[in-house]
Amino acid sequence: MKLIVILLCMSFFVGCTDLLRVEPENSLTFGNITKEKDVEALVYGVGAGVRDMVCWNALLQVEKGAYADEADESRRGARMLELEAGTADLWEAWYQVIMGAETVLSHVDVVEMPNERRQFYKGQAYFFKALAYFDLIRRWGDCILQKGGINWEPVAKTPWPKVCDFAIEMAEKAAEILPPFDKLTDCNGNTMLSKSTPCQGAAYALLAHLCAWKAGGKYFAAEVDRNYDEKELWDMAEKACTKVIESPLYDLVATPEEVCASVLVGNSKEGVYETVMKDYYNEVGKRVYSLGTDYVGYPVRPEYGPGVVQDFTLRIFTTSVRKMYPGADTRKYAYFYDLDGMDAMDKSITGGFAYPYKERSVNITVTGTKKKFASFNSNRIWWRLADIYLLRAECRVHLGGDKIEGAIEDLNTIRKRAGAALYQSSGDNGDLQMTVFREREKELLVEGYRYYDIIRNGLDYVHSFLEGGYQTVTQQDCIDGAFFLMNKSIDFKENPLMRQNLYWLKRQ
Repeated sequence: MKLIVILLCMSFFVGCTDLLRVEPENSLTFGNITKEKDVEALVYGVGAGVRDMVCWNALLQVEKGAYADEADESRRGARMLELEAGTADLWEAWYQVIMGAETVLSHVDVVEMPNERRQFYKGQAYFFKALAYFDLIRRWGDCILQKGGINWEPVAKTPWPKVCDFAIEMAEKAAEILPPFDKLTDCNGNTMLSKSTPCQGAAYALLAHLCAWKAGGKYFAAEVDRNYDEKELWDMAEKACTKVIESPLYDLVATPEEVCASVLVGNSKEGVYETVMKDYYNEVGKRVYSLGTDYVGYPVRPEYGPGVVQDFTLRIFTTSVRKMYPGADTRKYAYFYDLDGMDAMDKSITGGFAYPYKERSVNITVTGTKKKFASFNSNRIWWRLADIYLLRAECRVHLGGDKIEGAIEDLNTIRKRAGAALYQSSGDNGDLQMTVFREREKELLVEGYRYYDIIRNGLDYVHSFLEGGYQTVTQQDCIDGAFFLMNKSIDFKENPLMRQNLYWLKRQ
């Protein structure tokens, strides 16, 4: 039965990707969904869809703001806000997840099972919908919103703040009814151990990021959609972060070295939510889901020697690493391979660049005596506890007043783990918001946060930390969609209500 349901899910996903074009699948029925294990199989299918979502042109956005002193010419256009920055992409993988979650919600009430289990499956479906919409609005901005059921009629895009409101609602529902991580069980009563299973902590982390995105993004919302109190959202985000931080189920690992060797590989005590990629090479193959692809060469990839660092997509000078992680900050030695030793090598080989070593768990193929990198072998970490601490610090800076002391405590929690100097008010000319941003930049380097962090912090940060056209982009450009991707022409084929991102439409 489980295989039958999974095949039905796959057929449904293929049909529902035409949502935006729009063709109903009248021949498809779900009459075989009669038992709890069938609903569970549907939920597993949605989770598998998140893996596709993670892999589908995963780096199109995050590469634009990834920290680098030099970038390969193939990435320069996007990083400079030239036409490549709006490179068209299909959003169907995200809508597969949304429609799959909606399928769960439309069947879970008619299948006999204990109410506690019914709520568990509903909570997962709410979470997956919120997650997909969260990632959609960060990538495309305005998008098509399906609140409930499946609408086969042409649908216009909804402004991203309204989509965010709906995703916040879904995340709140998920947080309310999902069990904490240690209470997750499958339909047979077996404990579920994977951090890829939506749980209460994951829902709060998602809620925090959704609220922070809308709060920080007020300046690029259209005026008609800007009538909201961002302080309320920062407060909601701060409270959601606190729910995760105060949970006994999550804890920081002891050292930055453990972050690299354990947390970023997957299923650690610091991980809050992640998508399973590790040990799924047969399914994932060489599909890209990690920024490590742009940074990591020698010694992680056995086919490369030290000189390859000069040709890698994104490159960071050793001098920049030392400046970023001064003094006793051990992250410079955990996140970069043999920093001192490689720095002492002939600069004609190293070019003066450091050797990123944060992503180091890999699959290797062997042909005869030759070894070759095949793919990274780690999970896609959506959120880990260090991120949540620093997001709460950011929220507290925006809330101000008696929250400032707490922001400094959160900042110092992460610095203490790294052995870095504790906060001094003289840092960054007393600009605590900048200090928190810089700490996120340091702690979460190469993890895909920085582009979104820059945008969330405001137009001054965009002008200061992004390149080329980003340095002169106007607020109206941002409202028109300069931060986001174009839609592919196929999305307009059978939906006359679709409209292209205005910023890129003017430049095509």
